Amino acid sequence: MPAKYNANTPAKDFEKMLIRLKACGEAMNRLHKDYPAQQLSTATLLDICNTFPDQSWTIWVLKVFGQDMSTDLRQVLISKVTDSMMAFRLYLDFPWLTDEEDILLEAKFKGKLPTAEKELADGIVKRSK
Repeated sequence: MPAKYNANTPAKDFEKMLIRLKACGEAMNRLHKDYPAQQLSTATLLDICNTFPDQSWTIWVLKVFGQDMSTDLRQVLISKVTDSMMAFRLYLDFPWLTDEEDILLEAKFKGKLPTAEKELADGIVKRSK
């Protein structure tokens, strides 16, 4: 099944979903102020919103839209995750991650969370995948 959102999806289509969910008011205000007449792609929208200092927006978008996004868009979001525990949680929680996305997330927590990694290896903590 093809992804609902990919890098070339017009941002207005993605934005409609955000508005419907009453989400991302700060992002929408910033976008309309900084890019009033431009036709943005969803990839550009994500790049702009990923500049916010708080990663919560990035995590929220992955949780809500990740399964409907193409791998290239998800990788844009995953690349912005810097917190090793958050990367570990994403790794555990999303059954739709590709092997490539697994590798990206693993690189963010491997060797940094020895207890969590041991619990995963021992089967105490399980992945949804």
